[in-house]
Amino acid sequence: MTEAPDGGTTPGPVSPEVLEARIRGLQHALAQLLDNAHQLTRGEHQRAVQLHRQLQEQTAIARRESSGLVAAATAEALATAEPTARLLADRLAPGLASIPPNDARWRSRQLVGAGIPSYVRVGELDAGTPVVAPLLRTNGWRVTADRPESARQLLQSTALRLIAAAEPFRLRIDSFDPRLTGMMGLLGHLTTKYPQLVPRATHTAEQLHSVLSSLVDVSSLRASRQAQLGHKRFEELIRETGRVTDPYRLIVLFDYPAGIDTLAQRDLLRLAATGGERGICFLVHHDPAMASESDVDARQLLDLLTPVSVTNGKVEVAQLANVPAKLDPPFEANVATGICDVVAELAEIAVLPTIDFERTLPDRLTWWNPVKDELSTVIGYDDRTPALIRLRSGNPALPHVLVGGAVGQGKSNLLLVMIHGLAARYAPDDLEMYLLDFKHGVEFSALGPAAEREHWLPHVRVLGIHSDRAFGLAVLRHLSDELARRSEIFKAHGNVADIAELSPGPERPPRILAVLDEFQVLLEDDDELADEAARLLERLVRLGRAYGVHVVLATQTIEGVKRLSTRRDSIFGQVPYRIALKTTPADSQAILRTGNTAAAELQFRGEAVLNANFGSPDDNQHVLVSFADKPVLDDLRHELWRRSGTTRAPRVFHLAEPARLTDTAAAVKAELGRPWMGLPIAVTEEPVAIEVQPEPGAGVLVLGDGPADALGVLTGLAVSTAAAAAVPPRFVFLDGTDSAPAVAEGKGALIQALRLLGCEVETVDKHGDVAPKLFGLRDQVKEGRVGGTTYLLGFGLHAVPKMQVHAEGFFESPANALQEIVRDGPTQGLITFGWWNRLHVCTEQLGYGRANVATHLFLRHPQEGVRAVAGPLVRWASEPHRSLLWDGLHPEAQVVVPYAPLRVDEVDRYLELVRR
Repeated sequence: MTEAPDGGTTPGPVSPEVLEARIRGLQHALAQLLDNAHQLTRGEHQRAVQLHRQLQEQTAIARRESSGLVAAATAEALATAEPTARLLADRLAPGLASIPPNDARWRSRQLVGAGIPSYVRVGELDAGTPVVAPLLRTNGWRVTADRPESARQLLQSTALRLIAAAEPFRLRIDSFDPRLTGMMGLLGHLTTKYPQLVPRATHTAEQLHSVLSSLVDVSSLRASRQAQLGHKRFEELIRETGRVTDPYRLIVLFDYPAGIDTLAQRDLLRLAATGGERGICFLVHHDPAMASESDVDARQLLDLLTPVSVTNGKVEVAQLANVPAKLDPPFEANVATGICDVVAELAEIAVLPTIDFERTLPDRLTWWNPVKDELSTVIGYDDRTPALIRLRSGNPALPHVLVGGAVGQGKSNLLLVMIHGLAARYAPDDLEMYLLDFKHGVEFSALGPAAEREHWLPHVRVLGIHSDRAFGLAVLRHLSDELARRSEIFKAHGNVADIAELSPGPERPPRILAVLDEFQVLLEDDDELADEAARLLERLVRLGRAYGVHVVLATQTIEGVKRLSTRRDSIFGQVPYRIALKTTPADSQAILRTGNTAAAELQFRGEAVLNANFGSPDDNQHVLVSFADKPVLDDLRHELWRRSGTTRAPRVFHLAEPARLTDTAAAVKAELGRPWMGLPIAVTEEPVAIEVQPEPGAGVLVLGDGPADALGVLTGLAVSTAAAAAVPPRFVFLDGTDSAPAVAEGKGALIQALRLLGCEVETVDKHGDVAPKLFGLRDQVKEGRVGGTTYLLGFGLHAVPKMQVHAEGFFESPANALQEIVRDGPTQGLITFGWWNRLHVCTEQLGYGRANVATHLFLRHPQEGVRAVAGPLVRWASEPHRSLLWDGLHPEAQVVVPYAPLRVDEVDRYLELVRR
């Protein structure tokens, strides 16, 4: 060193040999960059060639000139090379992959997720030029250092750079830290929020075995896919398929060979040998001071990786010989935390490329061909291969499907894709659907009729929207009975054993698709209903295969369902198809099979693991489910509905909703003497009807809370009676609620409908008019001058004041008159349908025997009152829009769904239907 004029020091003379070595190093580095730059643009390629030639000329000059001239030539060469080197570094290591640590740009969101970097920064030259080296598309690096901390720091910084530069879910980093250095804790915020991107570091051989075993499966699958599609390298496969769900894999090993046993070493060698071709890369810190196990030869792995050394704070990569780069300082923890949070936010909003549902449909000319030996449809794609569901009874038997996935991961979309795909391929005569949704969703509601549209999916026979357990059990009973009916058909055709043996035609029953979404709700409670549902479900999946009944069981989770714990094998053992969307490891194994956690590795909504071999891990198929856009599905349903020409709407059941009179009127005709009470909780469209003849005991007592339900019951009884009568009867509507506005529209619509049906309707809606009317009707009964069939509709008789008090001018109470009307009126043609809010109020008005009326319908009513009538063993959990019918003739009470009161805008439609 020499003293500078300002008192400092300046470098002494440098020999031409040293300067020439430096220039050769730069020349070699730029040559390496040149080899990759030609993939960017042809113009950059030419500029890099020119730069290379300039450096060659400067080298020739250096050989001839003095050391002063060499220094000048060196400076000129560096000045010329530096801008191009920076440009190429930015292109090869985009975004944060090439930016110095703690640079202000690390605190910006703009460069996060810029793209998968094939190169990554390792440091910089003294002049500040970044030095980048290839990594992800190679087998990886082996890093040695004079100080272990330097090697660990390089691994840590490289991991952070890569995860920050990559798009969400395009890179996953697994790490092995046997000496508990905690270096991957720098990415801890991301591990906490998205462990599928950077899982928690493993520390034991057993944990590492699990990671490597999974990677061996990944490598094998990628090799098969690349061979199938004719690609040698993983990046070629990604470019063609656009599969962001298949990430590059980086495995970081600290302090190798510490903690590595023979089994781990075997898998490491298998993976590293072809890692660069399969998108699997290793970042290995080799500590020569660590002794390996006797059967582990560390050199075998190290020889497969590119050497990287760190000495005295300088990094040198084998591809960049004689270009030592100054090792970057470590990242500040708050910078790393901020970047990890941004990566997590981007992961939260990341989406898959969409496969349109229409792409999964066949040509329209092939729609509705006769069913042969199977039902099949496409639910999405595995790369370029359609993902098929084939429901068949044999060769091989694939009769049923189990679908699972966490909330919001696309289960409903998958079911809609499957349902509509089958509906487009097979006619309603060949395929009937029973669709039940036991959760609080509305996905199936669009498949049925509605006021705002005339069409529905013509294949749907039964549609349960918000189905309750009782209706689900009724459907299982119906399907079980259908198996018995089909057995008789098979016997009649010569004891055939399989529906596929029957020739297409009207005598062959249609295939049935039964979809039970959140089916576990049926089995959750510890009661008799769950026991029977489990038995019927087991019977259905065991015998349904031969009879053409295919069951789709869908759920978010089946863990903890008691009934399934004892019947799991007997039910799921008959369900070979398993489809698991993104979910937890525990639920992945519950849906697929013990040990198969593939669904926990999925990244996006709409991804699925499709398995047709009872969940065997070797048969997993990674599928991107197509997207069922609502307008597209509605257009398809409209087209299929027009093609079918059907006018038969499905049986629609809503949880906690009343029945609709217009639906019943569209399905059946009213019968004389059998008015409608409501709908049963059953598949049948036939209403619950009661016998009402002009004889003692006729009439109906409606008991319990709920003005709307009570009015609906009276409306059903009245308008069905009027519609069936040859001679329109007379009605007296006695409103004890004093014209309460809550159900005013329903009362007005009832009166309007009866009058339009030709009936005379008299209304009494003031409390002061009730007593005179009751006495007048009682006198008509006594004197035999009722004058034709008449019905007294008593709405809210409990609300009429002073019913038990002698009325002014009379020596008896209105209740005495009412009792005589109810008891004696039927034989004179006057029949009472009345509503009281409690049994004891009705008893006070009608007497202990309640005027001999046999038919009681309970709404929301205390259980002791129900048991007083129907017996001590009856259990009645009062629910909205449910009622319990007891007529004294049947051994058990029956649950009935009462009708909703008519709306004014429904009156014309109802009249049109009953007059057909």
